[in-house]
Amino acid sequence: MRVWGNGDAGCGAAQPERISDLSGGSIAETTQNCTAFRIVLDAALAPGARTQVGFDLAIDVPTRRDRFGVNGVDTYVGNALAVLAVKDEHGWELPPYVDFGESFYSLTADYDVTLDHPAALQVPSTGTVAGETAMGDRVVTHITAPKVRDFAWSAGAFHHDSVVSSTGVEIDAYWPNSESDSNCRNLMRYAANALDAYSARYGAYPYPRFTIVFDEFGSAFDGMEYPNYVLASAYQGAVAHEVAHQWWFALVGDDQYRHPWLDEAFAEYSAEELQGATRPAHNCDWIAADERMDDSMDVYEKAGDNLYHDAIYHEGTCMLFDLENTIGRSSMDQLLRGLFTKSEYGVETPVDVRAMAQSVSGRDLSAFWAKWRNTGD
Repeated sequence: MRVWGNGDAGCGAAQPERISDLSGGSIAETTQNCTAFRIVLDAALAPGARTQVGFDLAIDVPTRRDRFGVNGVDTYVGNALAVLAVKDEHGWELPPYVDFGESFYSLTADYDVTLDHPAALQVPSTGTVAGETAMGDRVVTHITAPKVRDFAWSAGAFHHDSVVSSTGVEIDAYWPNSESDSNCRNLMRYAANALDAYSARYGAYPYPRFTIVFDEFGSAFDGMEYPNYVLASAYQGAVAHEVAHQWWFALVGDDQYRHPWLDEAFAEYSAEELQGATRPAHNCDWIAADERMDDSMDVYEKAGDNLYHDAIYHEGTCMLFDLENTIGRSSMDQLLRGLFTKSEYGVETPVDVRAMAQSVSGRDLSAFWAKWRNTGD
């Protein structure tokens, strides 16, 4: 079980997240700075059988400008609910938390969430509001979110507006007093258009609602992706990138620690093309002699944020524009739609991308991937 909210604090006395009243099993060990809990069931489970594990999770959101933090008067609760760790061909994937980028790797699940909150506060979130009940000065909001990789939410006295996209998806936008009403409403409509454009090229967005919260997080980040819900700085580039993550991460999953390029490079390439670019918007020269596209977050965290952004965002976008020029626009469209069709609600790997690119183009692309220092699996 991953409890990511402890990533910065570790196992000290003031853990932001604490598990208690565990039923159906017991905690055998805690690792990775109290972000990974190994639970042993009370009774062995036969193949195909079912059981239930329950626990209470206390969450104290720290004061900081972060995806999991109290930013001024608004609270952001991202990567806070416990999620099951993934076991894949490499074994149990238990990466450490990283301060920049993501470590997150999860499979899809169904969430049924009830938020009891002051009536004065909005609670934008993953999923769709199934009902609300007023109880004095409080409101109980019931939210359902089927087939998503995580559940995240915010709480604040946000301004709110909504629009329905041309494909019938409700776009809910929220923003604090510090943001411009007119700019956020324009960006809400831009998000709706982005959602429709990506649906047309990659495959239909399958959920009825998409929520975006505009706010400024300083040097921490320009945006953060969650299923059906994103945080974004209030400008078009950030919105285009975070909406693209609804395909590259939320629907087509990946191991964000082992293969960060899989979702970030595709999301940034998508965003730049949406904004009309026909070539990369930045320099395509490597900034370090030993820089590689296929390095993991372990390497990038040690090397620093500059190398990570250059390799994954800049060189990754350059690589995908070059791939489009190499195999042609039609084959690139087939590749992107093929990846979505193959891995919707699932997980893709670098092997999947290379095999699909070769299949749709009918070309041996080994030299291409070697040129872009992207041959690792």
